[in-house]
Amino acid sequence: MPESLKSIPNYLLYGDPSGEAELDFVHVESIPSRSSLHNWEIKPHRHSGLSHLLLITAGGGLMTADGAEHGFRAPALLTMPAETVHGFRFDPDIDGHILTMSAGFLANLLAGLPEPELKAVLDRPAALPADPAGEDWPALTAAFAAILREFHWPRPGRASAIAAQVTLLLVTAARLGLAEGKDAGPLSADALLVARLRQAIGQRFRDHWPVEAYAAALGTSPGRLNAACRRVAGASTLQLVHARLLLEAKRNLLYTAMTMSEIGYAMGFEDPAYFSRFFTKREGLSPQAFRQRHGRGR
Repeated sequence: MPESLKSIPNYLLYGDPSGEAELDFVHVESIPSRSSLHNWEIKPHRHSGLSHLLLITAGGGLMTADGAEHGFRAPALLTMPAETVHGFRFDPDIDGHILTMSAGFLANLLAGLPEPELKAVLDRPAALPADPAGEDWPALTAAFAAILREFHWPRPGRASAIAAQVTLLLVTAARLGLAEGKDAGPLSADALLVARLRQAIGQRFRDHWPVEAYAAALGTSPGRLNAACRRVAGASTLQLVHARLLLEAKRNLLYTAMTMSEIGYAMGFEDPAYFSRFFTKREGLSPQAFRQRHGRGR
């Protein structure tokens, strides 16, 4: 079996070897420069700690994110959080740019921003249409153009200039999301706590931490954490942990040829049979049946 089928491809940039991005890693390039080399198709893959913003200025296509499909046409802004398994099928007339940012760069940037809604922009994949006659579209194109200039022409203050332009992008993305009904305004204390929990789960779900461990890591009590989860997400803390495990299982079933045992072990299950029971109880069908239903039968 080809090694590429044994795991979800993980790249630094698509097609490049995987590796740890520098703390303040930022990269920008035109969409055709890379997608044209791959017949306009970017196959499903993931990045460790790298998020994307894509400005679509011409053409359109289809974005997939963890199995969900998002169609888009220019003008649009696409958001892609780190770790999400994603791919694209671009039309040959596609044009625009893709901005890639490391978790370290975003953490430093977001730490200085007072508005929690800006911090939520890259929490989920989205294809946000823009009005070419509105005020948001010129702001997007100007910010991307400024980042591109700074990226290719290093000058004093380059890092600060890029950070300032990315901040403007996040502001505009938040406003576009609000216009599309994808945001409900400022986040409450409960929502912020649950957002921190989701980050912690993303880092530790393979370790099968108990709820008490997550609460301790977040500086709160299990009861307080569970109450926040139920108010914000309509689910318990443990259910959110299990949902993350289920999502990772689905990613591996959809995008790899790993066996059931290999997937279970990779997710921290010591007994493959327990992994199968865990998946079946929550999804309503076995891992093998899920793979076959979605055309990934091996």
